[in-house]
Amino acid sequence: MHRLPPAPTPELTAAYRSARYRVSAPQGDVLLRVDAVNPCVAALLAQADAPWAVFVTACQPFSRPVSADENAARQTELLAWAIARGMPWLAGEGGPPEDAPTPAWTPEPSLLLFIDDPAIADTLMLTFEQNAVVLCDAHGFCTLRWHPYLPD
Repeated sequence: MHRLPPAPTPELTAAYRSARYRVSAPQGDVLLRVDAVNPCVAALLAQADAPWAVFVTACQPFSRPVSADENAARQTELLAWAIARGMPWLAGEGGPPEDAPTPAWTPEPSLLLFIDDPAIADTLMLTFEQNAVVLCDAHGFCTLRWHPYLPD
C-alpha cells in the first residue's frame, strides 16, 4: 500500500520549480532547468539510446526530514532498484538555487535514470515517496512531474 503525499504548499511548489538539478555527466556537469530545453540533456538521452530520463532522489520522503543514515540507505535502495532493472544512470544532486541568499536545504544525492516509458517516473514516486521528479524527453525538454496521487 502506498502512502498518500501531503498536498504541496505554494512554498514547496516554488522550491521544486526553482531548485538546481545537476547531473554529473562524463563531459561535465549538466543542469536540468524546469520547463526548458537543454541540448546537453538531449545529447545524454541520445547517447544512452533512451527516449526519456527521470531525475529522482530517494531522500526526504514526501519532503519530510529524516536522518542522514536513513537518506543514505534510501538512496542505496534507489540505486539497487535501477541496477536490478538494467537502467543506465548518472549521478547528480538536487539543491536550492545557486542564487539563494540562504540555502533552504542541503543538496540531496540524486540519479538521472534513462528510461523507456515515462510511467516509470510514477512508479519511482510511489516506491520512494517523492512529491515530484524531473522528467526529460528526447528533445531535452525537462518538466516537473508530480506524484500521481496529487492533482495536476
